[in-house]
Formats: sequence, C-alpha cells, structure tokens
Amino acid sequence: MPLYPQRDFMQPERLAKALAICYNSHRHRGSHMALLYLIRHARAQMLGDAAERWPLSEQGRREAGILARQNFWREVELLFSSPEPKALQTAGPVARRWGIPLVAVDCLHEVHRPQLIPDYEIVIARLFAQPETSIAGVEPAAQAAERITDCIKGLVAAHPGQTLAVVSHRLILTLFLARLEDRWPTVAEWHAVPFTGLAVVDTTTWHLVKGWSSISEAS
Repeated sequence: MPLYPQRDFMQPERLAKALAICYNSHRHRGSHMALLYLIRHARAQMLGDAAERWPLSEQGRREAGILARQNFWREVELLFSSPEPKALQTAGPVARRWGIPLVAVDCLHEVHRPQLIPDYEIVIARLFAQPETSIAGVEPAAQAAERITDCIKGLVAAHPGQTLAVVSHRLILTLFLARLEDRWPTVAEWHAVPFTGLAVVDTTTWHLVKGWSSISEAS
C-alpha cells in the first residue's frame, strides 16, 4: 500500500487515441530522432500556502515568452504539461506560437507537500536519504520517482519515435533523471535546475543528452 495517498492519474496510453487527430493535423517539424525535452516551469507568484495553485509571476511570464522563442521547438511534435497553473502558463505560449498540441497530464505534477515547509532544503536532503519515508508530510521520494518514471515512459511508449516535450517541476524532474541512472539525487543537483531550465534525454537509450541549462543557453 502506498505510503502517501495516490492521486488519480490520466493514463499516458489513453492519450494516444485522443491526440491522434491533433497530431495528424500538426505539420512535420524536422528530424524524427527520439528525443525528450524536459523543462522546468517559469517563476511563480507565491500566493498562499498551496504551491500547486501558484500562477506565474510577471517575471515568470516574461521567462515563458523567452522560452517560447527558442528554436528547438521546431523539432517538438507533442507538448505535455503538469496541470499546475505555473506549468500550464509556461507551456501555453509555446503551444500558441508553434502550433504544438498541448495536453495536461496529472501524473506530471510536483512532489506533493501539504503546505509551505520551513527549512525545505533540509527536508529535501532527508527525502533523498530516506526515499521510502514521508518527511514532514511530503510525498516519499520513492513513490514520486515511480510515479514520474511510469508517467513519462508511458507517454513516450504511446508516441514511439516522436520528439516530445514535458513541462513540469524541479523536484520531480530531478528524481526522474537520477532514477534513470538507478540512483538518488543530491541536493546540489536539485539546486542546479533553473527556472525554465532545459534538459534533453534520448528516449531510445534513456541517456541524458544534455544536462540542465538556462533558456539563455538553449538553442
């Protein structure tokens, strides 16, 4: 039984049929290398204790606009986002500018925490050191890592050979990349993920092609 209550997730394989019409009408954008672009959302405005409800700040909206102008989007065929407002508001300008189908997928949400937590960095360190344990009410790292891995690999399996992008969150994406290497991340790796940061994975081998970079360094 899960240590932390599971949410009802949209099953990635169910998206294939729903996206077929959108994809068939979406023009080919270039190479069919099986790449996955991982993007952290832009800066959020901290309104209240429920981080999952925060929208983008004014600076975050500017960052989302800059992200949308990056040339790598020419290669992306489908765009998936966490349902949290700050993620959807980051992905929205991209979808509008490039005409890429955008789908919110529940299992891309951030590691759940019940409220704002003092000494959050200390909690993160304990989560990584004790991945099976819920620290301060936070979703256990092992459960979150299994959820995001199943989610992203399911999306890729539902769209073989296509170049996909995912807009999600710092902690959950840090867990995903570390678990691809069968290890747990460090706090330094978590710190290293910038707002609107970009990492690239080869989904044929599930190897990291490009580590986290800021949008000013993206191509």
